[in-house]
Amino acid sequence: MGFFDFLKSSSSFSSDEAQAAQRALASASRSLDIDVAIAAHENWKIRLKAHLSGTSTEQFRPEVVCCDDQCDLGKWIYRDGEQYLSKYATFADLKATHRMFHYTASNIVSLQQSGNTNDARTLLEGDFVKLSEKIRKRLNDMRALG
Repeated sequence: MGFFDFLKSSSSFSSDEAQAAQRALASASRSLDIDVAIAAHENWKIRLKAHLSGTSTEQFRPEVVCCDDQCDLGKWIYRDGEQYLSKYATFADLKATHRMFHYTASNIVSLQQSGNTNDARTLLEGDFVKLSEKIRKRLNDMRALG
């Protein structure tokens, strides 16, 4: 199910509820550049690959990487997203997925720092990619409704 699929066609929501949800999404979306958010999260994979290969100039710290409220998307989630969309399950799913994205990135860094580079690569190419794809899908769903 896409973000706010009920706005397109659902008998479980009244017309007023659907309109209220559409207004909430429009209000929340004003402060989020979806293209920038998608690009930033896709860039994490490139940055982590460079870190794992030893070619990165960045100094990743797991306790910082795991903070899901410091990137632009995280700031939006905890501010305007939360303010306008917190009562919707699909927003809660985006928020939880974003949290797991940062937690998984932090685990990748931790594994590499403890000498488990192969496990870090496996996590990067597995769970991390799935979480990144889910975030991209949710953001594209929001764009389609905007």
